[in-house]
Amino acid sequence: MRFAQETRPNTHVVSRYAADGLWIGTNHYATSVIVTADAVTPWAARSVADLSTNDIDAVLALQPELILLSTGTQQRFPAPAILYHALTRRVGIEVMEIGGAARTYNVLVGDGRRVALAALIG
Repeated sequence: MRFAQETRPNTHVVSRYAADGLWIGTNHYATSVIVTADAVTPWAARSVADLSTNDIDAVLALQPELILLSTGTQQRFPAPAILYHALTRRVGIEVMEIGGAARTYNVLVGDGRRVALAALIG
C-alpha cells in the first residue's frame, strides 16, 4: 500500500510497506530497522520469539517517548519481560502489525512526537 503525508522537511516517513519490508522515501529496507524522524538504523532483532532486552535497549538509546513494535503481517506479542523492560524506563511500547505500525508512526512523527518504529522484517 502506498500513501503520503505532509511532514517536516528531512523527516523520515514510511512511504510504503509490505510483508517483505518498508520503504522510507524511495529506499527499501528488507531487514529489521528502527525508524525515527532523524534516522533509519539497522536493527539486529529478527523475530518476536528471539527479541531480547538488548534489542529493546537499541531502540531506547534513541530516546523515544513511544516505541511502535511492528511484528510483521500479524500482531505477535513478545515475552512480558520485553514490554516490562521498556515500561520501567518510562517509555510506552505498542505492538502492532506492519500496516498499523507504519500508519501510526507517520501520524505521530508528523505531529512532532518522539516516536520510534522498531520493525521486525525478515
